Amino acid sequence: MTMSLWQDEIGRCLTSYSKHVEKSSPSPKEPRKPKAKSDAEEAAEEAAIERVLAAFDTVLDEWYMFGIHRVAAKKFIKDRVCGDSNDCSRVRQWFVLRMNSKVWNHGYKLMCRAPENVPGLRSYHVWPREAFPWLDGIETMHETVLEELMSVRASSSQKERSGFQPYRDPIPTNGAGKNRVPSDGVGVEGVDRGNWNVMYLFLNHKRFDDNCAKFPKTIAAIEKLFPRHYSHAFFSALTPGSHITAHHGPSNRMLRCWLPVCGLDGFKLRVGDTIVQPTAGKCFVWDHSYEHEAWHEGDETRIVLIVDIWHPDLTDPEVKILSTMQNCRLRAGRAMLEEHGSQEDKDATYFGVIEKAASLLSDDDWWVIKAELDPTTKPT
Repeated sequence: MTMSLWQDEIGRCLTSYSKHVEKSSPSPKEPRKPKAKSDAEEAAEEAAIERVLAAFDTVLDEWYMFGIHRVAAKKFIKDRVCGDSNDCSRVRQWFVLRMNSKVWNHGYKLMCRAPENVPGLRSYHVWPREAFPWLDGIETMHETVLEELMSVRASSSQKERSGFQPYRDPIPTNGAGKNRVPSDGVGVEGVDRGNWNVMYLFLNHKRFDDNCAKFPKTIAAIEKLFPRHYSHAFFSALTPGSHITAHHGPSNRMLRCWLPVCGLDGFKLRVGDTIVQPTAGKCFVWDHSYEHEAWHEGDETRIVLIVDIWHPDLTDPEVKILSTMQNCRLRAGRAMLEEHGSQEDKDATYFGVIEKAASLLSDDDWWVIKAELDPTTKPT
């Protein structure tokens, strides 16, 4: 943690709070002999501790952590954040920032500046391949994933919907993206030309059972081969001539893994100022928190399998507390919407937009592939 943060009152008081916890729970084997302090010193320390506890509570309130989750979070704070545990050093820094209502000034060009960003994580636009030796196992699944995908396309040609839907985001409250509101009025498009369709498998801990059932081997690979996946997994399809406009992911906590499946000729991805031209069957990992955009000038639909993973620098205890906090916020948001929100409010949420977009594609005529891949094409 930087000295400037520790010099902040709340940063300094973390140590005081830790000592306060130890003093209130002395070890029976080694009775602690308290140092004599003046009444003024005692009062000042207690007041500082109260400010720290109030600041911690503010962070937990921000993430809607109540009941048993709040009790568990406070135990985590006591055991890991206030102590000298090395396995929670980055979350400790993040907590101090949020207790001060600050956002990490990372200094990385084109990375999003968000309250959820965790300080001290390694950062690359596109990560070195050697950082993820398990990608070899993912690549061995390429033919299996392609086979299941083509089977879904064959079924869709027989009037069974594939499960793809237009990618849509909620309309931003600041008015951005108004020029990309489609004629159907559902959210905003992520492209300014062409078509971007997706098939969700997992999203924010929601499992799309109908879609998952079509990809049993792919789902098994995701759950077995991807370490600490973020509960985000989907197929992304981009039609020829499409352009995905520049945007950022929500934070640096996760990295995005791509398994390019088919239709990669003529496609390129920009991450920060790095250009990637993927190859079918060759995985790579990139940082979704950097500004990114994509172009597809090929002659068939480009499809990739996307699976998000927790940042590898985060320890398992850090992932556990951050994941719990995210889940609490998601559940609280859904509960409040169900209890107090109008139908219009529900439709405007991320899942509301996804639900409405699910029925927008009546066929898969947009899905252009080479004849030799097309399972509906019979040899002559």
